[in-house]
Amino acid sequence: MNQTSEPASIVVDMGGTTTRVGAYRDGRLTGDTVRFATPKPAGGRSVREEHLDRIAAEVDRMRKRHPAPDVREVGVAVGATVDSRGRIRNASLLWNEPGTGFDLGAALARRLDWARITVCNDIAAAAWRYQDLGRFALLTISTGVAIKVFDARLPFAARLLLDDEGLGGEIGHVRVDPERRAPHRTLGRAAAAGDLAARARLGDAGLRWCECGTVGDLCAHASGPATVRAAAALARSDPGLWDGSRLAGRCGGDPEKITAPAIAAAAQSGDAFTRTLLSAATRPLAAQILQLSAALGLRTFVVMGGFANGVGEPWFAELRANLADLLPAGGWFTGWTDAEVDALVRPSRDRDDSLVGMGCLLAERRTQVREVHKPVGEARALLRHRSATRCGRRQFAVRMAFAGICGTDLQVIRGDRGCEPGVPGHECVAQVTEVGADVSGVSVGDVIGVNPNRPDDEHDKFGHNLPGVFRERVVWDEHLIDRGQIIPLPAAGLAEWTLLEPLSTVVRSARAGGDRWRDRRVLIVGAGVSGLLHAMLARHDKARRVLVANRSPQRLELAVERGVLAPEDCLALDGSLPAAIAEATGGAGVDVVVLAVPRGTGPAILNDLWPSVADGATVHLFGGFHPGSTVRLPGGEQVAAHPIRVRGERHRASLGGARACTLVGSSGADREDYQRARDLCVAGEDRLDLAPLVSHVVSLDATPGVLRQLMSDGRLGGRPALRVIIDFSLTGDVVRAVDGGDLPRIGVRT
Repeated sequence: MNQTSEPASIVVDMGGTTTRVGAYRDGRLTGDTVRFATPKPAGGRSVREEHLDRIAAEVDRMRKRHPAPDVREVGVAVGATVDSRGRIRNASLLWNEPGTGFDLGAALARRLDWARITVCNDIAAAAWRYQDLGRFALLTISTGVAIKVFDARLPFAARLLLDDEGLGGEIGHVRVDPERRAPHRTLGRAAAAGDLAARARLGDAGLRWCECGTVGDLCAHASGPATVRAAAALARSDPGLWDGSRLAGRCGGDPEKITAPAIAAAAQSGDAFTRTLLSAATRPLAAQILQLSAALGLRTFVVMGGFANGVGEPWFAELRANLADLLPAGGWFTGWTDAEVDALVRPSRDRDDSLVGMGCLLAERRTQVREVHKPVGEARALLRHRSATRCGRRQFAVRMAFAGICGTDLQVIRGDRGCEPGVPGHECVAQVTEVGADVSGVSVGDVIGVNPNRPDDEHDKFGHNLPGVFRERVVWDEHLIDRGQIIPLPAAGLAEWTLLEPLSTVVRSARAGGDRWRDRRVLIVGAGVSGLLHAMLARHDKARRVLVANRSPQRLELAVERGVLAPEDCLALDGSLPAAIAEATGGAGVDVVVLAVPRGTGPAILNDLWPSVADGATVHLFGGFHPGSTVRLPGGEQVAAHPIRVRGERHRASLGGARACTLVGSSGADREDYQRARDLCVAGEDRLDLAPLVSHVVSLDATPGVLRQLMSDGRLGGRPALRVIIDFSLTGDVVRAVDGGDLPRIGVRT
């Protein structure tokens, strides 16, 4: 049986005139390409939804004609300004409406729920077809005008000269006649909207307009529609040149009947009128090409697009003549020969550039992996691509399925911890995809969890000083298996199992206190995920009463709504807390206190809690303490928190009178803790259900923005967030609130 070197993909070119759908495999389009006219507005009605419905239908039909199970990728090249997340900035030349902010990737994903959708600008996609040229610019002269600069010598994500949003090269909407004052911006917008009077006023002033509403930009001079309008204006202004021309003959002498095909046909006959027209249309473009050539050191400009290549050699001849005429004598161009000027521009290979280029992009991207990157010294994260790391003989590779975003990750990104992991994240569920020849203990297909804490070095942690798990593929050394950091999980691969890592630290916290939860009155301070996990474990281990105090009532309300807490067990973390504890415990106080609060807030909270702590109680310093924090006891004694939390020291503390308590603490977890956490959650009728603690599922594409929102106010979409999970199978900018009952699992989309 013959096997191809790469999976098939379906590619789409959303052009302003024609939309095409094809299948791409092994460097070429396979089978027939479907073409249909891009819908246009009628009676002011938007055609966007009609266009997307038709695309989705054709993609589904194309998939049925190529039924191989690997057809999952759909690449969409769109003739519009679109950012790297598939959101439209301006689609005026596509749908005759800006569509600003419209999430094209998400709209297509809703229609094609089986597909991994990639969206990019059509010129950006087409550039990948020409990467064999090395360093060049790709121009399109069609319904619009745009350019992309490509350098094949650079890493994958940097080969196209774009900004962080994936934008750049939209020169068609830059004015090229700034010395002339535009009469009115409102006139340009009115002309684009179909106002004949506005168009006439602009024509009388000798000014050209673009479909985006700009007057005098490059599109208004060089695009196909602009050249058609210019031809009509020239015919009216110079009837002597128009009468008897080949173009007039093709249009019955009526300037209003001029079309792009008519211009192309007349140009082939050497028609003087058409040469004059094309010379005027290409002159501003020639000036832009020379400027870019000098500014960026470019010697190759590939010209694609239905209009330029439809007219063909006559169009290129006029462009080259303008280049020669405008060529400066010095600077970058010193010593250029006529042959070098002529070679500056060349036609594209055919009209399949965007389709083939999108296929090339998808194929090249399969050699790359995406990751969330934290630049050193910067309180932000961004998504980037890098070449996939190879797997050695003593290594194994995994595909990330799910990763959890926790408060520690936000602290690392903000710089609160001084850690620079490069890639954040330390909670995950992954699947083994490759195993080195000398590795034992894992097999391809295994579903695993990972303890990020090295057992023999408290400072060696994923997502802290080592690259973390917010990345699609990771290659790890076999030492992780030897040290017990790899935890086998059932094949179901549930998304909520990312919480096994924080649960293991809670198990260790309980073990530090002697596992004495049964029949004890427990107070958890802090209703974050760690605090709620403590409450769930205490109830599981038959604590007599479990109270949870928190400053924000919204957090408590969310925990009650999800069934994690009972309303009567929720207390306000304020001055009324001691009285509330006394009432809830009949004056007996609490036998266990767990501090699971933000860094630095623990000492002040404890000062107010000492009267509520029962004799013989255990106080867990789980969270809320800086490395230099001290605990002040009722008698005035100062106790350093760090040795208790990190080194596991215990401190017998007097509370005044005959009362005393024991201060305990813990940090991280070992293999035994992780194994117990696993056993608590994966089997048995009495297992812990972690799903209610998951409030949102997001895509990797959306993760940088999600991190910004969480660092800002801890909310997503206006809702408080508990645990946010990255689902690596999602494509596009996806942020989905969940109720805990519809979480994904490995290999199953929801």
